[in-house]
This record gives sequence, C-alpha cells and structure tokens, in this order.
Amino acid sequence: MTDSKITELLARAANGDSEAAAAFVRARALRLRAAERVSASGRAAARRMLRADS
Repeated sequence: MTDSKITELLARAANGDSEAAAAFVRARALRLRAAERVSASGRAAARRMLRADS
C-alpha cells in the first residue's frame, strides 16, 4: 500500500470511518512486520559475516 493510500485511510479514520481505521491498523501492522523481517534478516547477515571473519 502506498503512502498516499495510508494517508487517505488515516484521514478517513480521523473523520470517524471505522472501516478505514481498521484498514489503517492492518496496513500499519503489515508494514511493521515487514520492517522487522528486514531487520532480522540484516542482523542474521551481519552475524554470518562476523563468523566468516573469525
């Protein structure tokens, strides 16, 4: 979901649209999970590189 769509959902949620609020929360959760996967993957890659240098 693009930033503009998330912004639109947030604006609709602020105006009392409960469906938009739920969609915003789901989209935000998906983004957070994706960011955590990227971070975890980066940490794992860093550990592998450190072990390879030892």
